[in-house]
Parts: sequence; C-alpha cells; structure tokens
Amino acid sequence: MTTTNNFCLANMKISILLGLIFLTVIVIAADHGQDETDLIGCTELNGYGCVCHTTERDTSVNVWVEGPETLYVGQMGLYKMFLAGGPAEAGGYNVAGRFGQMELVDTFSFRHNLALNELTQAFSLPFPSVEDTIYWEFGYTASDSSSIDTIYSCGLSIVWDTIPDPLDRWNFGPKFPLTILDVTSINSDKEIAPAEYILKQNYPNPFNPSTKIEFILVEPGFVNLKVFNILGEELVQLINKELSAGLHSVDFNASQLTSGIYFYSINVEGKFSSVRKMLLVK
Repeated sequence: MTTTNNFCLANMKISILLGLIFLTVIVIAADHGQDETDLIGCTELNGYGCVCHTTERDTSVNVWVEGPETLYVGQMGLYKMFLAGGPAEAGGYNVAGRFGQMELVDTFSFRHNLALNELTQAFSLPFPSVEDTIYWEFGYTASDSSSIDTIYSCGLSIVWDTIPDPLDRWNFGPKFPLTILDVTSINSDKEIAPAEYILKQNYPNPFNPSTKIEFILVEPGFVNLKVFNILGEELVQLINKELSAGLHSVDFNASQLTSGIYFYSINVEGKFSSVRKMLLVK
C-alpha cells in the first residue's frame, strides 16, 4: 500500500511540475509579446523605425518597394515590399502613404485602427535562409487629394526568439514616388482623347456591398462589361451598349452575393479586353 501511495505522490509531483513549467512558458511568452501598437508608426512618414527593437538603423538591411509609379485617381495599384539582410531568421514590415489608401490584399498583414494609412505584418514571416529575400504584397488606391504621393517603407529582420532586442535589425526603404493622374474631365470636348484603354481597379476594394468600376475608352465602341464568380460563371452584365470615348463608370451592388473573390471583365469590339479581381467582404 505504501508503494502505491508513493507512486501516486510521485505522479502528482510530476503533474504539478509539468503544469508549472507550462504556466511559466505562457507567462514568458506573454511578457515578451509585443503590444499591437508597437507594430505601427515605424516609417519615415509617421515614426522613427522599429525602435522597440533597437534605436539604431542598420543600412546593411535592404528594404525596397516595387510596383506602378503612375496611377489614376481611384485606381488601386499592386505593390511588393522586399526585405533582405540582417539576422534573416524572420521579418516584419511597415508601409504607409500620405494621401492614398493602403489596401490589404492577403492575410499576412493588418491595418491598425490607429493608423489607417499604414499596413504592418500580422505575424513574422520566416526567411527560407539568411541569403533569401522575402516580401509582402499590398495595394494602394490613389486619392484625388494630390497629384503626387509617396509610399514609405520600413523592414525589420529579426532573430526569431520572440524578444525585441538589439540583435534584431531594421532599415527604412527608399521613398517610392507616385504620380496621380486626374481623368475626371476627359469627356470634355476640349480635352485630348486618352492615349490608351484602361480598366481601372474598382473602388473601394475590398467592398461591402457596393463598389464603383471605371474604365477609359480611346475611341467610341461597343462595350460589354460583366461580373463573374471564381468559377467563371457570369453573374451580371453591367454594360452592353455603344459608348463614347473617355472616362465611364458604373456602380455594382453585390448585396445579393456572399463574401468572396469576384472578377469583372471588359470587351470593346475586339479592340480591348481586360479582367480584374475584386473582393467582397461582408
């Protein structure tokens, strides 16, 4: 009987010890976790870098943005922010625009309520190796507030130990200039005809439940504009008629549809065709 009691007591002690170890790990992880507000305000537009890790900027960390340098008002461009160098075990990023709207395009990023013009990582992204480059995709929708804008960026290369400290290294990326073109008066008889056909990105995007789709015609033509689901099934025909040259727009109401990815396509008498993706979030 004594042997049995001793065995039970030993098992109880082991269980208690394992429980204490588990709680200790949870507490340590919580202590070293960053507050969400620490992740924002890190670009040259709105902050001083990733100073919760270290105040020293490391120019051996390479950060840069790639994407279209010219957008029309209301058009969303797709961009990538690249990160290389530093400890390169994992990385984080921040991008911000002064006038335009920064757009989420995947689940790797989030926008904080305190910084609506800035995006940052939802979680640290691992490097395959220290020699590799990682990147995040994001969108930028041009505003009519200014004919020029700038995308600011900051990248953080970390030692993946959940502890923000000087072993982690960060750097600003070069300022990425944008030219914003206004085509709202392109239908005027006094205006020169546009140089190219354009199917603009819908805005807002993501949207709920309505969004605006705009396109530009170089010359008059018969236009067919449709919306499809992700299976390629036609859902609605928005336009099917002759239109003049210039800027045109149509509102699309998706109140009867479920959340998800949809596509819209334009065809102009064989002269021009294009397809774009949009995201309905309810």
